[in-house]
Amino acid sequence: MIKKIAISSIASIALLSNASNAQTKVGNAGVITGTVGVASQYISKGLDNNRDKPTATLTGEFASNTNVQLILGAGLFYATPDKPVASGGGYDYELDYNIGLRKTFDKLTFDIGYSWFTYPQAESNLNLDVGQFYAKAVLAATKSTSLSISYEQDDTDGFRPGADANPSGLTGDQYYEIGLSHNFGPASLNVSYGDWDDNLSFYKLGLSKEFMGLNLIADYIKQDRSRQTWNSNWKDEEFFVVGASKSF
Repeated sequence: MIKKIAISSIASIALLSNASNAQTKVGNAGVITGTVGVASQYISKGLDNNRDKPTATLTGEFASNTNVQLILGAGLFYATPDKPVASGGGYDYELDYNIGLRKTFDKLTFDIGYSWFTYPQAESNLNLDVGQFYAKAVLAATKSTSLSISYEQDDTDGFRPGADANPSGLTGDQYYEIGLSHNFGPASLNVSYGDWDDNLSFYKLGLSKEFMGLNLIADYIKQDRSRQTWNSNWKDEEFFVVGASKSF
């Protein structure tokens, strides 16, 4: 499958997040959580995925009432590809799905599963759709502090950016992220580090706050592209992103 670097997704975060307190029961089968949100930019894995424009999102998750929970998720994201756009490669939105399992042991929660990111408006022969396996663990270290680690593996072993790529010819197949969140009263401090194979790594420092039923965020993101060698036009970037979301 031939893919371009710009089709990573914030769904890998949004669809893997633990369900919030806003839930709708589905009989005895489980609960559904929906979230609608808007952000000043669409930043995923340290990359801008919507040409430096605001992004609207709508996600939903079903979690079964079982010891090992079945997780079904879907998300709609406003997104447009980077220019220049290949013939047939244009799109205005991204539609994502995931299926997985979730199990909690005391203070430790594990998620494993598969996510599929699709671009229905783009021509199918361009193979923009991409799937990945994921694993995530979250430790509630204290009532105010949690630690997280996640791993994603592209199901096609990455993409081939061109003749000047790394020796294997493929990149972007593995992604790691570690994070820490601490509620210090007025807000929560969120710190994370992500590493996306030979593409880039990044640091993120942010604040989040529940206010009048909204989850407000403000994040600073700093890239490091020193390991990326096949596109000399790509330079390190910095982003400041603000957003708000509501669960229902």
